[in-house]
Parts: sequence; C-alpha cells; structure tokens
Amino acid sequence: MRSSLNRRFPMWIKICGITTVEDAATVVRAGANAIGLNFYQASQRYVTPNQARLIANQVSEDVDVVGVFVNDPPHHVAQVAQEAGLTAVQFHGDQTPSEIEQFQHLCPGTPVIRAFRIGSVTTSFQTQWQEFKILPIPLTAALVDAWSTDQYGGTGRKVNADFLLGHQQLTSQLILAGGLTPDNVADAIATIRPWGVDTASGVETSPGVKSTELVEQYVTACRQKFPDIQFARLSPRC
Repeated sequence: MRSSLNRRFPMWIKICGITTVEDAATVVRAGANAIGLNFYQASQRYVTPNQARLIANQVSEDVDVVGVFVNDPPHHVAQVAQEAGLTAVQFHGDQTPSEIEQFQHLCPGTPVIRAFRIGSVTTSFQTQWQEFKILPIPLTAALVDAWSTDQYGGTGRKVNADFLLGHQQLTSQLILAGGLTPDNVADAIATIRPWGVDTASGVETSPGVKSTELVEQYVTACRQKFPDIQFARLSPRC
C-alpha cells in the first residue's frame, strides 16, 4: 500500500472527547498531535470550560488543543476558547459561513475547523464545501464525519470513501473522522489519503473513557505502517 502514497506526507492525529487530565496525558504520550475537548452539553463527553482549562494546562505546547462546539453563538465560542485555553476550534454543528466569519473577527488567528456530516441523504462534500469558499479568511481544515439523524458525532459510523473522491482538489487539509479504530485507520489513510484523522469512540472503553492500550495501538497504526509520515500541526488556513 505504501507505494501508492507520496513520500514524506503530513499526518495530523487527533483523539477527541478527552474528559480527564489522565486521558490527555495518555494521548500525548502515545504521540497524537491533538486532543479534542467537547463543549456540547448533550454529549456524554462534555467538559466545562474549567475542566477544559485544567486539561489544557497539562498539555505541551506542541500539541493542538481543539474545542468542539455544536451550534453555539460565535461570541460564546470565543469566550470559551479564551477561558479554556484552546489553540483551535471545531464547528461541528450547522454553523453558517456568516457565524464562522463572526468568530474569526472575535478571535483573529485562531485556526478553525468546520465539520461536514456526509451520507447518502446529504448533499455531497463538494457541494457543502463550496458554501464556505466565500469566507474572507479561509477555513483552516475541513473535517468529514458520518451523517446521523440524531447525533452530531461520536457515533462510530464510517464515511463512505466514494463520497470523498476528489477532495484533494477542494482542500489540502481534510480530516477524516467517523468509525476509525486501530484495526481500520491505516487502510482508511491509504484509501482516502486525508491530511488528518480523528477518533473518539474508536479508542474508548465507554463514552469519554479512553483505553490506554487502544490509544497506543491507534497512533501506532497511523504511523508504523507509513513511516514516512511527517508530524503535522494546524496552519492558519487551507
């Protein structure tokens, strides 16, 4: 499979749904590039801004601390980002380009990830992405997750690779989420060739509780099969 990949390509590995300092330390020791903190109160992985600050304070400066928000007003996202010490934000709901632009004005220079939920009942990723091409400040990255009628993420469902054909022509920083585990993430990287990968349920013993063994296996699967992968960080824009 390696022969089909460009040598020395970047890979960003995020473990989302961190709820404790201990789990954050486990993820960092395993070699992930980023942790995700969930501020969606309906989620079983929800953390308060105070909890998030305690976690963020224990993470080294070379690891991205990404806050995940679902349909919160831009001013609230900006306030939490400051209170919690976030280095990036991920809009994982139905936020419009106008709302993201408002946040960018409130927090200039903060990397912004917009999630797109993809499935047979949704418009294509290409169509959804075009709506956000009008932003004066481009998105930092696009994250794709599997569509669900009743959840905004963390379902464990996989994205159909056919829905992502041609993504390299749309964005240089596509993050793949949805149903990734230590057993399937290497094949997903080889097939879809995303810039980054993101998992939560795939390395848990229960929602919000990470398994040290699964986290280590996941990061190893990302890196061991593809030793030419470079360390990646969020850059200001796509």
